[in-house]
Amino acid sequence: MALILPVLALLAAFCINSAQMQLNRTELMVATDAAARAGGRAFSEHQTVEAAKMAAVATAALNNVDGQPLQIRSEDSANEIEFGVTTQPNGLTGRYEFQKLPTAAVQSGTLIASAVRVNGRRDTGSLSGRVPFVIPGMLNASDFGPRQESVAMQVDRDISLILDRSGSMVPNLNFDWPNGMNPNSTTVKEAAVAAGVMTKSTSGGWGGWGGWGGWGGWGGGGSTTYSYADGYNQMTYNQWAWNEYFDLPDCPMQPWQELVIAVDAFLNVLDTTVQEEQVSVASYASSASLDVWLVKNFGEIRTTVDAINPGGNTAIGDGMQSGIQALLDSAARPYAAKTMVVMTDGNHNRGTDPLTVANHFAANYPLTIHTVTFGDGANQQRMQQVAAAGGGKHYHADNGEQLVAIFEEIANNLPTILTK
Repeated sequence: MALILPVLALLAAFCINSAQMQLNRTELMVATDAAARAGGRAFSEHQTVEAAKMAAVATAALNNVDGQPLQIRSEDSANEIEFGVTTQPNGLTGRYEFQKLPTAAVQSGTLIASAVRVNGRRDTGSLSGRVPFVIPGMLNASDFGPRQESVAMQVDRDISLILDRSGSMVPNLNFDWPNGMNPNSTTVKEAAVAAGVMTKSTSGGWGGWGGWGGWGGWGGGGSTTYSYADGYNQMTYNQWAWNEYFDLPDCPMQPWQELVIAVDAFLNVLDTTVQEEQVSVASYASSASLDVWLVKNFGEIRTTVDAINPGGNTAIGDGMQSGIQALLDSAARPYAAKTMVVMTDGNHNRGTDPLTVANHFAANYPLTIHTVTFGDGANQQRMQQVAAAGGGKHYHADNGEQLVAIFEEIANNLPTILTK
């Protein structure tokens, strides 16, 4: 018995220390994974190295390892927060490998990173030092130094844009011209001709009315007719005069025009990302249509959106059902994250309820749904519910500038996954 008790004590001490090592390694893994995910998300949303570092450091400190917050250094020389890219050297079925890039080059914009690696440490060189054993002295060891690395990478996306082309997107505009500023004056029309906004023709004799889309005039025995150039009408002519000729602020614009600008800004951001995105467009009014299937050529999307003529009711759910077809098509990539962006300026009043559609999508497809409402007439509450059902975020814009900022934010908000 005298010999057995010491052996049992040693075994018990060994088991206790082994359990402690396993527990602390698990704690370090959880803390490092959380820090990497937070850093990757901040890097995606804010596109700055500093934002990623701050998020990683703050999140690590919220997680304990052996009863102490995990401390990681943000200095580049510490190599505890690193930036790089991920590749699959063995093909699409192979594992991702992290390739480090110089942080200074990423920060300056010389190189573009798509992944963040956090190296969690409780070894001799770490801020918190090594982890002491509960029972020191076993096998001449009084502590141990676990290390853990985690990589958060941004993934490719297949994106379905669902755009509101109902009649409320194209209201009649009121141009409240200041005193002394007349867009119908001959001087302004002559400037429009020089700018290619109008055309001009002159004929002899009585001028008369210039016909639809133009003005007639006469003088000196002849008449001059001004007509809108291709691509212009009375509204866009007035907008040109407001912006370009009179240089007035806050030019009246239709919601659809502002949406076209926001979509263009969205695509411009995607053009700058390392990831390869595919984008489709569906639109809806009284009925819905899938206007562009998933493409990598964003020029096709710009051309199609420019050519859409809004008008009709607001069938949001039908638009979502049209848009999902592209994400289920053979062109959709199985390894790409699926995102749907649903935009409206009004209230659903035709077809299938969008919340019903969102609940169905969430139950059947790996999909994130973001919603964007625009203007005072939009039903924000319903679209918040749609975003919540789809695991996404709801955004609201009061004006065109905010709408552009929202679409740019969504474009920058790349999905982040842990690969190591």
